[in-house]
Amino acid sequence: MARRNTSKRVRGSSLLAEHLEPRRLLAADLTAAATRSVLWNGETVTVRADSWIVTTDRGAAAPSVRAGWASSSLGEGFYAVRAPGVSPAAFVAWATAAGVRGYEPDRIITAAALPSDPSLGSLWGMNNTGQTGGVADADIDAVEAWDVTTGSRSVVVAVVDTGIDYNHPDLAANMWRNPREVAGDRIDNDGNGFVDDIFGWDFASNDADPFDDNSHGTHVAGTIGAVGNNGTGVVGVNWQVSLMALKFLGADGSGATSAAIAALNYATTMRRTFGVNVVATNNSWGGGGASTALTNAIVAGGNAGILCIAAAGNESANNEVTPSYPANVASDAVISVAATDSSNRLASFSNYGATTVDVAAPGVSIRSTTPGSTYSSFSGTSMASPHVAGLVGLMAAANPQATAAQIRSAILSTAVPVSGLAGKVATGGLINAAAAVAAIGGTTPPPPPAAAPVADVVDVSPDPRTTAVSGVVVQFDRAVSGVDLGDFRLTQDGTAVSLANAAVTTTDNVRWTISDLTAATTSTGTYVLTLNASGSGIVATDTGTALAASVSDTWLTQSATLVDAGDTIAAAATVIPGVGGLRLSGRIGDGLYAARDVDIYKVTLAAGQSLTIDIDARSLLGGSTLDSYLRVFNAAGKQLTWNDDDGVSYDSRLTYRASSAGTYYVGVSGFGNSGYSPARAGSGRNGSTGVYQVLFTTSALAASSGSRVAGFRDSGGASLASDAAFAAYGANWLAALPDLDTATGRARRVVC
Repeated sequence: MARRNTSKRVRGSSLLAEHLEPRRLLAADLTAAATRSVLWNGETVTVRADSWIVTTDRGAAAPSVRAGWASSSLGEGFYAVRAPGVSPAAFVAWATAAGVRGYEPDRIITAAALPSDPSLGSLWGMNNTGQTGGVADADIDAVEAWDVTTGSRSVVVAVVDTGIDYNHPDLAANMWRNPREVAGDRIDNDGNGFVDDIFGWDFASNDADPFDDNSHGTHVAGTIGAVGNNGTGVVGVNWQVSLMALKFLGADGSGATSAAIAALNYATTMRRTFGVNVVATNNSWGGGGASTALTNAIVAGGNAGILCIAAAGNESANNEVTPSYPANVASDAVISVAATDSSNRLASFSNYGATTVDVAAPGVSIRSTTPGSTYSSFSGTSMASPHVAGLVGLMAAANPQATAAQIRSAILSTAVPVSGLAGKVATGGLINAAAAVAAIGGTTPPPPPAAAPVADVVDVSPDPRTTAVSGVVVQFDRAVSGVDLGDFRLTQDGTAVSLANAAVTTTDNVRWTISDLTAATTSTGTYVLTLNASGSGIVATDTGTALAASVSDTWLTQSATLVDAGDTIAAAATVIPGVGGLRLSGRIGDGLYAARDVDIYKVTLAAGQSLTIDIDARSLLGGSTLDSYLRVFNAAGKQLTWNDDDGVSYDSRLTYRASSAGTYYVGVSGFGNSGYSPARAGSGRNGSTGVYQVLFTTSALAASSGSRVAGFRDSGGASLASDAAFAAYGANWLAALPDLDTATGRARRVVC
């Protein structure tokens, strides 16, 4: 399938996979160079200051640079040139006189992750039985593919990302190891230009240690190839494979275009020159700016037989109109991937494109490996892309003689049509591993059965989970008729609650709202709202098919209204995360100081212990108006770190590692109110307001001096998600918590 190059308006000012607010600044510099904005080809782009990418013909001599400049090879005829203090016009004049083939500024790139609330849910993307409330068989049919092959360690998939935790017990056996290199001897044994590149290379720091200090790359790697049948954790699309770690994104999830090019060129060189069987690179990153040099590196890899699997982006945007790169690179070496949820719907955040996005794969609440022998659930097209990269590896194992073009064609031609993807991706469908593996071997399995219409209960208002609920939405996967109040049952701690004052309405016959529930849910306890469609008379309007699904939603009411946390350090609410973390609810703007309101929490940490704070507001089902801002203070009120946006949303997240044991304070406020004094209430300015949830997690033990601390996106700390339990917030929240399901963070008493 040929790809059309749509060169319409490009998104944003730099190579970012998600739109960032204009006020957001990159807080970390991966390569000891500042960033700045420059005007390039009529577009303002964010670049590494004084850094350029120059292209020559492969095998040609390196460009001769001026005195005071520096040139370093990126491989395959690409060079990074440092020209301190030189204006774009002056550099262009030099490049023109030097006769180089191409030149461009060194743009900044970020990872394309939308981390979700963690859970212990099973791998629905591999085998969906409806275990998460989704549609049975809305998966990639991995189990059926495994009847043919579970992969091969002779097949290499390169993870171009934030690195990989190569010591993870579910990844270590599947890490690629350079067979021609001797570890630790400080000699370039294979003569590829890289010393001691055992697992790959860190192009962000230019060293031989591509260890993941973010979590994004390790999560991607686990979906591609977490070890199977080892009695540990999860399993990847491949039970066995070789994972090449090509790190170019740093702890904050961003990196330079030059580093991405160098990483891609490494994979190309290792395949073409050194015979390493690299069949695919996974590229869960990108953004708005088109880079000729990056495109050329991808095409060079394609010419060598490497497929470039690229995340489509997480902006709910049409890539036909606002291209995202590398997903929009017009090459048959590229497979651009959108994300779906467990109900076979295009994920709400996923980019799409009728000709520029090729296919879809599972990308919502995907459980996989994270650094430090942990597991977490993330969402994003970053999570969809490795399903496809993993499938490429699986197909290469099934048929080692298959070409990249044959594998690509088989993946796209066997995609299962999904109604919600029609006109959204070129194939209109979801990848099917069993069919693709069979196709590359010359046989085609029977088509999967069509899914019956189902429902999914979704909260309407922002989801505080500890207060009365005003209403919920029941969302079907298509228009239905026959829904009435009698189809629902509400219980509190197992006792039926009357719905006599509630009402059921709809505007599109897909989303049905049950409203006026507040009075029925103000008492404390665990509530379960259940819809049992069997025998209810609810039918799909397009087919007349009767529904038979049973779905439910559970929440805990601790008090009728949210309790306001203190506005100062002296009045801070004490937080004790405990095992699995602690989730609280709050509202900015509900106190005496209105839009200058601040919620401050107090936590005690051991020396070396890490605290992760994760805000959900805009990402809450039903939405929230809060654009959150996080700050961490010491006991004296001195700010230690901060976070505005977590790269992919207006929600905030950060990790702080305590240098010494003591008491620390976390301040939650709205954007605009970032300069308040934690010692004086109402001292700031008016900011954003709205409800939020905050998840506090701490590392189990103080980190040793040799341990690695993962980074977060805006201010340098961790973005590791942890499995969390919902906990009550109020006067007695320190009392014994209810029986919670750590897989969902909800009470176990769920009526199914």
